[in-house]
Amino acid sequence: MPLSFSFALGQNQTFDLRCNYGTRRLDTTALASLINLCEEKYYSSNYNDASQLKRIGQQLYQWLDGKEGWLRQALESDSEGRIYLDLIKTSEAQALNPETQKVALGLAHLPWELLHNGTVFLHNILPVRTVQQCQQDVIVVQNRPLRLLFMATSPEDIKPILDYEQEEANILEATKKQPLALVVEESGSVEELKNLVQSYQEEHFDVFHLTGHGVIYTEQDYGYLLPEGKKITDYTPCFITEDEVGNVELTTAEDLGKVFKKRFPRVIFLSGCHTGQGANQGTVPSMAQALVKAGAGVVLGWARPVFDRTGIIAAKSFYLALATGATVEDAVKAAQLEMIEQECSDWHLLRIYRDTRPIEKLVTPLRTNKREKLTYTPPEREFLDENSLVKVASRREFVGRRRPLQRCLKALQETSDNIGVFIAGMGGLGKSSLAARLCTRVQSQRENFQRVVLIGVVDEVGLLNKLANKYQRYADVPGLLNEPGVSLQGRLQNFFDVIEDNYNQPLLLVLDDFEQNIPQGNIEDGSLRMTAETYRVLEALCAALAENQAESRLIVTCRYLKEDTLPPHSLHLESLAAMGKGDINKIVRDLDERVKQQIQQQRLINIADGNPRLLKWLLDVVKQPGIVEDELLSQLEAVELKFRENILAQALLAGLEEEEKEFLARLSVFLLPVTQEIIKNLSPNPSAASREPLNALSCLPKLVSLSLVESATTYEQQQPEYRVTRILESLLQSVLTKEEWQTTRKVATQSIYKTWWEDRENTYNEEQAREIIRLALLAQEPEISFTVGDIIATNWVNSSRYLEALELCKEILQLGKDYRILGTIARAEHILGFVAEALRHYQTALEFCPEDNFKEKAITLHNIADLKAQQGELEEAMALYQQSLQIQESINDVGGKATTLHNIAQLKAQQGELEEALALYQQSLQIEESINNVRGKATTLHNIANLKAQQGELEEALALYQQSLQIEE
Repeated sequence: MPLSFSFALGQNQTFDLRCNYGTRRLDTTALASLINLCEEKYYSSNYNDASQLKRIGQQLYQWLDGKEGWLRQALESDSEGRIYLDLIKTSEAQALNPETQKVALGLAHLPWELLHNGTVFLHNILPVRTVQQCQQDVIVVQNRPLRLLFMATSPEDIKPILDYEQEEANILEATKKQPLALVVEESGSVEELKNLVQSYQEEHFDVFHLTGHGVIYTEQDYGYLLPEGKKITDYTPCFITEDEVGNVELTTAEDLGKVFKKRFPRVIFLSGCHTGQGANQGTVPSMAQALVKAGAGVVLGWARPVFDRTGIIAAKSFYLALATGATVEDAVKAAQLEMIEQECSDWHLLRIYRDTRPIEKLVTPLRTNKREKLTYTPPEREFLDENSLVKVASRREFVGRRRPLQRCLKALQETSDNIGVFIAGMGGLGKSSLAARLCTRVQSQRENFQRVVLIGVVDEVGLLNKLANKYQRYADVPGLLNEPGVSLQGRLQNFFDVIEDNYNQPLLLVLDDFEQNIPQGNIEDGSLRMTAETYRVLEALCAALAENQAESRLIVTCRYLKEDTLPPHSLHLESLAAMGKGDINKIVRDLDERVKQQIQQQRLINIADGNPRLLKWLLDVVKQPGIVEDELLSQLEAVELKFRENILAQALLAGLEEEEKEFLARLSVFLLPVTQEIIKNLSPNPSAASREPLNALSCLPKLVSLSLVESATTYEQQQPEYRVTRILESLLQSVLTKEEWQTTRKVATQSIYKTWWEDRENTYNEEQAREIIRLALLAQEPEISFTVGDIIATNWVNSSRYLEALELCKEILQLGKDYRILGTIARAEHILGFVAEALRHYQTALEFCPEDNFKEKAITLHNIADLKAQQGELEEAMALYQQSLQIQESINDVGGKATTLHNIAQLKAQQGELEEALALYQQSLQIEESINNVRGKATTLHNIANLKAQQGELEEALALYQQSLQIEE
């Protein structure tokens, strides 16, 4: 049975520690000192000093164990490995003096996860903070799969922008053999989260996972993020969420309580920095603790900023354990052990808070008798128009498009200068679904809006008929729309005046499938001019809305967008690009395993290339039973051709000039969108005696207008970028010869290398850098691959993305041996525990390092020495450090020399040669002071203080510790 420690107030504002073995009075002054130590050395640092963590852990252990040995007795008798810390009385204490109050509240803030018995950290022990009394009924274990509600927030103007899709994908990957029912809130908005929660029965979800940025609010640091009129008390823990248009919102525990109406899921995981950290030196409860106080049963949070890799490892292990029927506490313990196994230095930052309700398993294991199966439930049918002609993605089915949705919502706001939005993109990308979602969002906020949808052909009669029919209950409206002697624009202006001013019923008008108003001949010749009648109607609509400064709004969806064919307007133009891999994975995640395997084997997702409608056509084929592989491939080819015929792809390609086809083929070598600056370098060389070279940009507008090339922007005011859809890839293969394809790849590689890399100097986009490497590998451009790969892989290693760096280096080394890539892959292997491979690669890096690159040689020798020292081969390590030091001295690399002297000093200290170590530390310190390396100076001062302390020179040690602390602060 787990041991429960209860912290209670004694007489005269003192504290008692109680457990099964008795009661002991605690030293309030010493407790205050320990809390202050943790605040100074633990919560104020973003790195993990093992010696400092050990020191704190030992003190925490001594507090619980005492001279009576309570903790030791408990560990000997308890096999469950849990300690309950009952902090209810101290967290609710009233009428205390300020110092005692700080201690009472700070007890929950102490890092009990660091318990250390003097020999090792007690990794097998999970401290559980109990902070709230609760008498509610307990929900029994459910004989079904785990139900997880996932929400990610990452406003565009908050850095760093989070890769929240990856966290979601990792959870699904970890639980693929123990499937869970995952529901994703797509907007990042608390208001939309509330709407989603209300669409399910109470207590439907077992777990709510919120990922994003957590902060501790102060007006000085974050007051600028609050809208006018909103107030938040200083030191309130907040989560950074998004509003409907992607702007920042600060969400408190109280706000989340309103979302769930105090009927929280049984577990909440706040995957954000500071969510488990008490604010104002522990005197304000953490967000996790505040949610338990608000009624949540179990809440997990992080005590400080945590590495992305650590968060991912923890989430994967936690949800895998929960899905297999583990208790909540055992799942947290599994996550903690996995973080330690994966050598996460910040393993101790995960916190678990709970109330007094006994919560065991959430769900049963997969093979439990009569367990409810995870079945795919088709989404409810939803349509754009009231006549159910245009089927669109339902609320639960709608995925992705967060940024386009937010940009369009901003354009549709009453305060916007736009009269509406024009959504363009190739067939199947979800234009109508986006339009429907916009209507839903607008009407949920302004319920008086009336939706009118006109599909296909737009003419005056059809428009007036639709409007009059919608507003027929207002007797004067049909007359206004048909008033003789008044122009169409005038009639529409009068119409908008009456429906808005008299009846408060503004219009939300949708013109769907607008491409039907463009004659086939105008599509084929690329002019894309609409009919004269449609132009007249659209012109009148835009002018009336603008002239009236109307509240009503217009939404147009069309496959083609050529701005000079539109009448004067103030529409926001939104070009849809293909969906990302993460969004496409959401579409297929609920399919049965057989279908998912077929998807992977036949690469259907790659064929669809982000087109959700095409993907669904392909899925219709693979779901057909009894089809052998050859027949299946034939079916896939037939569906692909059928879809292409539907979107006029073949006809459009057939109508192109040979030069235009060549240009399209050359542009198709890029997987990422590229700017005109890059495209203009792709001009084909003229044939020996045939034609002049085609201006690379001359045919681009035509290809974009025909949606053979996608044009989309990621951010407002970004210059357009272009990309050929991969659906066309097979049709373009025969356009160029093998030699021409290779020449194109080389030119393309050099072009994006110059634009995306050389011209940007020290700044780069990671996806673009990966594209440079991908093309460089195909083009057999080793130097570009080595140069870019070195920087990317090095940064990944420095950011704890070791496996990614390892795989990237492996790819690059296929082009040959490069000392930079060899050195970087060795660093990754060293950290991952592949010591033999790391040593081999370091040695090869030395072999291939240029003779005159002395600095790189010194670094490599230093790294090999580090590896040897870690393996206990101290003499070899010392010799290598000395070699590195000699080179550094010869080239006057003072920074490298300081580091090497520091490491030699550490070896000397390990060998007991304290005086020599002290002298080396002093040399290192002098150099660090001379080059103003404050971080290195702080570390060296700290290590010198350690040596002084070992020698019994405590006053000197204390002074040095103080100097180090002042620098760190």
